[in-house]
Amino acid sequence: MVSIMKLFTQIAYISISFALSFATAHSFAEMTNNEEQTEVSEVLIPLSQDTIKQQATDPKRGMSMKAVEAKYGKAIKIHPTKGKPPITRWDYAEFSVYFESNFVIHTVHHNP
Repeated sequence: MVSIMKLFTQIAYISISFALSFATAHSFAEMTNNEEQTEVSEVLIPLSQDTIKQQATDPKRGMSMKAVEAKYGKAIKIHPTKGKPPITRWDYAEFSVYFESNFVIHTVHHNP
């Protein structure tokens, strides 16, 4: 009689373990499906021809101050250098150029 009770106990334990494993796997599968449904897609925005032309003629990252001045002329305004590393801004009519030490790090176009 005791061995039959042990057998039923083991069967019950195995059944409960199986049911919990199945429920966990099912929940995980639903969670994975929901994550796939909420995944964000990449949105590509085409550049206008003006933007492409601007980027082609902008001072490029890594250009020296001398090269920028030789190609674009004297800046309308040269702002004082700030911080460490030293950052300087040169303003032209259509854009501003940011330098770290003596080299271009970024160019920003002014809004028309």
